[in-house]
Amino acid sequence: MGFGGVSLLTGLIVAWAVFTTILILLMIYRGIIGMHQENQLFLAESERGFEAESAAADARAARLTPYIRATSAIAIVLTVAVAAIFVTQTLARF
Repeated sequence: MGFGGVSLLTGLIVAWAVFTTILILLMIYRGIIGMHQENQLFLAESERGFEAESAAADARAARLTPYIRATSAIAIVLTVAVAAIFVTQTLARF
């Protein structure tokens, strides 16, 4: 079972690696965005600019959430598929 000289298992492993890398990069980016965020801000009137920056960072992190969830789901499905095909191919050899 191959496509252009590449086995199905190899193709799935490459796809899994790509999606897992994208997921890790998205999570790192979200972590960088939220690194300096606080749960509560106590600001003086002269420091209201920080409130806008915090709101903008929260909005960017919220926009990433659907992409992280979708990439996670795809990575999980590919993990299960790779494991299933590996087990099936291994059992077929015996």
